[in-house]
Amino acid sequence: MKTVSSSSRRWPAAVALSGLIAAGLLTGGVISQASYFWGDGFAKPSISTKSQAPLIDSASADGKRFRASGRLISGPGGGTNCTATVVSAPHPLASARALVLTNGHCVRDTLKTNEVAIGEPAPQNWSFTPAYFHDNTTEHQTFPVERVAYATMKDTDIAVLELRATYRDLAKLKVVPRIVSADKPTAGQPLRAAHAPVIGVSPGEQFLRLSTCRAKAAAVATHEYSWLWKGTTRTDCLGISGGSSGGIVTTEDGDRLVALINTVATPGYLGCGLGRPCEGTATGLVVPRDDTVYAVPVDRVASCLDPTGLRLDKQGCLLDLGQQVDVTFSGRETQSQTPAGPARWDAHVSPATTLQQKYAAFKTGPFGVVDCTDPVGYSRPQPLPETGLDFTDALPTPDRLYVLCAAGGPNAESETWKDSFRYPAYAFARVDNASPTAKPKLDIAEYEDMYRVRPEFLLWEITYYEVKYGPRATTDCDNGDGYEPYRRVPISLPKAGAPWTVCLIGYDNASNTTSPTALPVPSGGVRSARGLLRLLTPGGTAAASR
Repeated sequence: MKTVSSSSRRWPAAVALSGLIAAGLLTGGVISQASYFWGDGFAKPSISTKSQAPLIDSASADGKRFRASGRLISGPGGGTNCTATVVSAPHPLASARALVLTNGHCVRDTLKTNEVAIGEPAPQNWSFTPAYFHDNTTEHQTFPVERVAYATMKDTDIAVLELRATYRDLAKLKVVPRIVSADKPTAGQPLRAAHAPVIGVSPGEQFLRLSTCRAKAAAVATHEYSWLWKGTTRTDCLGISGGSSGGIVTTEDGDRLVALINTVATPGYLGCGLGRPCEGTATGLVVPRDDTVYAVPVDRVASCLDPTGLRLDKQGCLLDLGQQVDVTFSGRETQSQTPAGPARWDAHVSPATTLQQKYAAFKTGPFGVVDCTDPVGYSRPQPLPETGLDFTDALPTPDRLYVLCAAGGPNAESETWKDSFRYPAYAFARVDNASPTAKPKLDIAEYEDMYRVRPEFLLWEITYYEVKYGPRATTDCDNGDGYEPYRRVPISLPKAGAPWTVCLIGYDNASNTTSPTALPVPSGGVRSARGLLRLLTPGGTAAASR
């Protein structure tokens, strides 16, 4: 069988996605990253509506307990809906600017793997509305967000925002700040989550809801898109969707704030990628079940609060201040052998703003196994020029997600590097030699005189196609001649030339391919109706339109 060389592939899907707004992270933005793939008429991942969490009544005991939570409008252009909560250390100063706690991706879902944002002014259109219940809308009062005190998606997914209001101002609305707990969720622990979803929820019901759930696992290493998180909690919370990001997770009695809702395994997505976080384990990446919800602990934030606000210079503060080396890398997905030889790391390491980073040390290992904070296993420190240096060692060959740990220090004696290993920087790369598990699919729209067909992208198993088509009697899909990259322009096939055969070869982000697949047009399941969409699967059966 002759197939098309993967060298014809011009732009990996993972690269093409950069800069668009996240679909898997639980913000309620108006654009999703997946819109690049789906477009009008494409089958889209479903939004789960099972077991929708009940709305919280403002006058109920839970209404009083969760009154500090509400709607955060933030993100690029102020178009991102998240959930946030007023927080403080015990006994905050009434005159101190009020702080709200939410996810880092609610500030910017383009935060890089190692990025930390501190003290950034917030755009004028960012706002927070506490006590955001369905039955007290006439009482809702919105407060501007003044400043991003802290935000990161490195190791965790948290942000602390400063309002243009004091705790005294909020007290007038009977909003009492929640105390952030230094405790972390434990496996099997009953939990509750207060959040305000918008995706899959009618406009009149997009208010605070309360989920009852359980921690199915704790201290989980989670990877999604360009982020690596450690210490996350896997939960079975239901009713979680876009807008729930940043919702607080508490103990069963609702008293202790121990985590924030972070992301969900989106139904309709396959494999690992944006909208489909995966867990790093000793046996490799594990794909979670649909609707699995992850939460990030907030103990680091608790360690940096005092009655005056967020104190990053406080003794014992555990938040990463972003002072490690700068690492740039592609986050590539690759086969272990490439046309250029064995796959290699492509990381570039350079000093950050601090002049203390004169040397650099490295170690690598599987994600979820290697501990980058452990000095054991690092290379001997080597000089780090101001222009930086490249790390291009060969990647291991087994299918895994691998992490490069990079630490910068002041000298050649790593024994003095205690602070350097505390918050190392990361790069990652995924070795993937397996063919896509999904089979190519085709959308067919039937019009009066033609068929319009489009291959369906099956994130994250098929993210690119090569295609050819012709009369059924003379088109051989197993012959590699004639295949062309599918450029996301629907193919029009006149009915006068029917029957047709459309040939598809699907690729994943590592350029692994499916077998050539022949799909007939028309198929027996396609009815003649203008604009009717049918999903054709190999074998010629047509599924109900979505």
